[in-house]
Amino acid sequence: MKEIFEIVFNLSMLGFVSGSMLTLGLGLTVAQIIAPVKKIRIVIRALIANFIIVPLFALGIVSWLPVSEGVRIGIIVLSLGGGAPFIPMIVATAKGNVAGAVGLMVLLLIVTLVFIPIAVPLVLPGVSVSAWIIARSLISIMLVPLLLALFIRARFSTFARRIQPFVARFTNISILILIIAVLFLYIETIMESVDILPVIILFFLGAMFIGYLSGGKRRDIRVIFSVAAGLRNPPVAILVATQNFSTEPMAAIVPLLVAIVGILILLPLAIITRNYGINR
Repeated sequence: MKEIFEIVFNLSMLGFVSGSMLTLGLGLTVAQIIAPVKKIRIVIRALIANFIIVPLFALGIVSWLPVSEGVRIGIIVLSLGGGAPFIPMIVATAKGNVAGAVGLMVLLLIVTLVFIPIAVPLVLPGVSVSAWIIARSLISIMLVPLLLALFIRARFSTFARRIQPFVARFTNISILILIIAVLFLYIETIMESVDILPVIILFFLGAMFIGYLSGGKRRDIRVIFSVAAGLRNPPVAILVATQNFSTEPMAAIVPLLVAIVGILILLPLAIITRNYGINR
């Protein structure tokens, strides 16, 4: 039974990651992706916050606080990646700049594909990780589906609009199956590690605050930066952890817990932001 659930876990994780990219790509245009890149100052602030300050903050947490090796790896790997596929959903709930959120998400994802294979072996000394294996996995599972969906959206826009709801539904089902598989395989490990929740909350809130400060004076940009920096990219972190740190199950569980905690915190904040017109 455990072997079956391990297969289910791997397949549902791949379905979640690739499905998220397909769903987003089917609703995007190339112009939406290019728009944020034209604003150099915003791009520089986003890159510094997500790929320098947040990783340094994560290294500080795991150095100062007593955490297990799996938790340490999970937080570090999570801190190195940006561009969570559910950033636009949170920003849309807050009635923020969804196009800007999508563009920033794609930018952070592309940088992540280059940054993680280089950074992981550097910040986790003694760990033998193939940069090419990580890059190949991220490209094939995330970038290729995204590019394929963008192509379909550009050439067959009507078809893209018709199939997007079904792809989104497939992705949502994959998330539910992934959670069930995680609970079946690792519920004992999670229960034994309930004491790490304060560390996870500290990391999320700290990263979110870094994003907020990096957003500048515009409130809509601060919202996008806060969400992006706080959520990081759990699918990428889970992918890297499961394929390279299989002996430390908490390395893959930590990013999932951060995603759950983050969404539970961000959704109410997004509703409050929407109701009080903070983005206007």
